Amino acid sequence: MLSVRQLSNYLFGTYNTIHKIAFFINEEYIFDHYHNIMMKLPNDTFDIILANKFNSPLYQQVVDNLKDYGWNVRFLDEVMFIDKYKCLLTHLYLGGNTCEEGSIVSRIVSILLLSINKILLKSKINKIFPIKKQYMQKILGYYNIKFMYGADSGVEKYHEYKNDYNEAYDLFFCHGPRDSNITKELFHKPVFQMGYPRYDSYFKKEGDPSAKEFLLNKYSCNKNKKTILWICTVNIYFSTIETYSSAMETFLKDYNIIVRPHPLEIDPQYSRFNQKVLDIVSSGIFILNDNAYQDMTELYLISDFVVCDYGGSIFSAMYMDKRIILLNHKNVYKDTVTSTSTSMEAREYLPSINEDEIDKLSRYLSDEECWIEADKKRDVARTYFFGDSRGDSAIGVANYLSKIIAEK
Repeated sequence: MLSVRQLSNYLFGTYNTIHKIAFFINEEYIFDHYHNIMMKLPNDTFDIILANKFNSPLYQQVVDNLKDYGWNVRFLDEVMFIDKYKCLLTHLYLGGNTCEEGSIVSRIVSILLLSINKILLKSKINKIFPIKKQYMQKILGYYNIKFMYGADSGVEKYHEYKNDYNEAYDLFFCHGPRDSNITKELFHKPVFQMGYPRYDSYFKKEGDPSAKEFLLNKYSCNKNKKTILWICTVNIYFSTIETYSSAMETFLKDYNIIVRPHPLEIDPQYSRFNQKVLDIVSSGIFILNDNAYQDMTELYLISDFVVCDYGGSIFSAMYMDKRIILLNHKNVYKDTVTSTSTSMEAREYLPSINEDEIDKLSRYLSDEECWIEADKKRDVARTYFFGDSRGDSAIGVANYLSKIIAEK
């Protein structure tokens, strides 16, 4: 329910301008993507805007931790239709269907139609008189930047949104040459190749044996065994944790296996929650990592192999030059987004196995000769997706943001 002030601001477009950068965070797992960049920015140059769900006792410790850095934290309800930031970073669709602000008359009509829909719960008036709602990004920010969430994307996925919410963005922060070229071709907007800011610390610590030993102890790993990081995406059509758990269990004698399920798959608050997956990962068979705020750099630092399926984890591991083995699933083609994404393209460069090829997985884990050619192909892929970026990404993004805010 909008306050009188918010309603008035919406009708007349009179927002209070905040001469700062704003990071909007809607879910727990997004903190890790922005954290290193925030650390490089002066505290008085940015605000963190949290989705309203964080304004709950369940998240009080999270909010307190952010404030301990000296960062200014706000909730969406405090900002929406009141303040508008000079520069806003977001990473996904947040509501709305037009870039246009509209006239006062059109906004009055929208309020009336929305009110009718609320009063008449089953009303189909929106189908008869489509309501034009400005994209949330355009309400919250004057200059909008899309922060690419991961390098896992596809041409079809981009085409799906070509004339949709991506039009709300003025600039795209991309990971490397591949996604930059696609973005420029489809949206005709400027791009900035940023690498992967969340993983900067990896390159500072990868050659430090004491750091690795500390982390092995922290995550309950036997330092005399090699470590497999088994990290999986979430999909409505399948779960590789369900499919491959019995096979992965056979390697426990010789390897530490840290299983990292997707947070959306093991938290009942989400629509993609999977009870079977939660039962498997909570059984104590594997070393479970289910911290939604996990610094993933630490897990990659102690992993000798990364076993994953689809999604961003493939490219995170690739960025850090890890030895990657991909798990295929026969139902992937039911998901047209995943089956046309870079998750499939990556299989041209990285070893992958099917459900009946566990012996092949065993060979890659135990035979060094298997990696002679595989390492070369992965290096080619890394250049294709990330160019020569290797650490220090956060400072590059922070400097670029500072330049933008100074100019706007």
